[in-house]
Amino acid sequence: MVHALLRITDGIEACGPIWAYWAFPMEHYCSALQPAIKSRRHPYSSIDKHIVAQAQLTQIKLHYDIAE
Repeated sequence: MVHALLRITDGIEACGPIWAYWAFPMEHYCSALQPAIKSRRHPYSSIDKHIVAQAQLTQIKLHYDIAE
């Protein structure tokens, strides 16, 4: 771990800011989708329905100015 901290400046110089290539946000989103999978046979359909429902709820919250 110490070695990684010592080399972090090299990575920033080579790739740019960490947020541009860090995988944690995507991994976090994938772990949030995991409970949405209800069917082993059609997992993508379950994920699709979950994402659409979340988007619809977000739009309703924004339209009616509802706080969390």
